[in-house]
Amino acid sequence: MTDGQTLLAVFVLLYLIECLRLVHASAWMASGAGKSGWSLLRPWMRLQIGSGSPLLLSPLPPMQAHALALPWVFVPHHDSLRVQLTDRMNVHIAWGKLAPRAEEATLHLDVTTRVSLPSKTLAELWQQRLTEWQGLTPDQRQSTFLKYARTTLDTKSAAKAATEAAQRTRSLRVLATIHCLWCFGVISVLYYRLGDSVAVLAAAGVLVLLQFIQSWLFLRSTQKNHIAIPHRRWRALGIAFLPQLAMRAFDVVNLTTDAEPPHPLAWRGLLDEKCWLKNARQFWREARYVPGWAQNDSLPLEAEALQKFFRHEDIAEEDYDPPAAAKLPTCPRCGAEYQSSITVCSDCGGVELRQPAA
Repeated sequence: MTDGQTLLAVFVLLYLIECLRLVHASAWMASGAGKSGWSLLRPWMRLQIGSGSPLLLSPLPPMQAHALALPWVFVPHHDSLRVQLTDRMNVHIAWGKLAPRAEEATLHLDVTTRVSLPSKTLAELWQQRLTEWQGLTPDQRQSTFLKYARTTLDTKSAAKAATEAAQRTRSLRVLATIHCLWCFGVISVLYYRLGDSVAVLAAAGVLVLLQFIQSWLFLRSTQKNHIAIPHRRWRALGIAFLPQLAMRAFDVVNLTTDAEPPHPLAWRGLLDEKCWLKNARQFWREARYVPGWAQNDSLPLEAEALQKFFRHEDIAEEDYDPPAAAKLPTCPRCGAEYQSSITVCSDCGGVELRQPAA
């Protein structure tokens, strides 16, 4: 490899590292640019770094805005707090053993359990909230959780926040697209054809000019929208001299917020309806069908919150909980079919099977 090719490879590696974010393992990320056409990104849950998982934001131009959502990570039960660590891993902490303590953006719950949250402010908020829940009765905890769940399922505010984030970073994203194409397209082609020449040096000068403009746009955007970014001026200095920081400056503006992330289902209207309904069915199955569901008259707490949301959105029950069409006993949670002699699902912790219709 020549020196120029080595330098280009280093730039690509640094750029991809800048596209990585460490988020909660069950987090959801939406990427888009307007009021519709947003798509979903999920972290790589198999890799755990600290209390989070890496997520690769959309690296290719045209650059897209990003919005973060979290499912209900903390759900109060009668004798314990259920903490969701990943999509398929939960732990229960007895109320007497719960000792919430915020340390930067990480919330420590007991000796071994910790959860990575989007910001330090949010970690401190949940420390205070969980401490208050400890002093409440089980009925009061359920009522408080249902109020909290209702706020996170506000579709209008969730769509508005994502759209405003896209509008707020429009100029940053446009310049980042030009910057990316110039760095990895124009300069690379010029170097390949002309080698070390004045034209390549001039193109590198244009690249530096784009970085200075991006730095100025970053400072203007954060000041105009009153976004409290730590070490804001130092970051602007890095944007002015480092191409990878200039290309991802809009993500810093998008994802720096102390607001409570919405529930992923609050993105109804922002995402494709078919994709959204598929996710709604998955959330409902995991909340509704728990061990003992066939004998319990009342719904689990999460399922009760989801059912109220579906009714508010005028979604029919057969849409989010379609009846089984199989001729064998079926697990309502994972959909696996079993022989007639089996009554519980071995993969879902003993969830009772749904018998076929007569």
